[in-house]
Amino acid sequence: MTPPSDKAVKALNAHARQRSADARRRVQRALRDMIASGATINVNTVAIRAKVARKTIYANPDLREKIQAHSRITAVPDSAPGTEDDSIVSALRAQLTAKDSELRELKNALQQRDNTIAILYGRLEQQDDGSLR
Repeated sequence: MTPPSDKAVKALNAHARQRSADARRRVQRALRDMIASGATINVNTVAIRAKVARKTIYANPDLREKIQAHSRITAVPDSAPGTEDDSIVSALRAQLTAKDSELRELKNALQQRDNTIAILYGRLEQQDDGSLR
């Protein structure tokens, strides 16, 4: 079997980039429409509306963060603005937002640690392979 030509590889790469860009646009449009309509927003509902796999959203951290930011927005309980209940809800939302940011930072730190461990394991395997030869 002969390998594909450079032209074929370039065409396949261009097609893959186009499909990815189309999926991103569909997710962004679905999220915008769902925000405007007040629909329930989470990764699953956006994926269904955008007609993409959830995997597509999870593979794009920026899209996932936008969805998560809007999924935290919920209706304020029936209380008049400026009341004590309103300030409590605002304070709790601020705390949740801070905790969500902290969780994102911790997840990123864990991912970096996992990447470092994988690199170190790879180096160990290379050293082991070199000492056996």
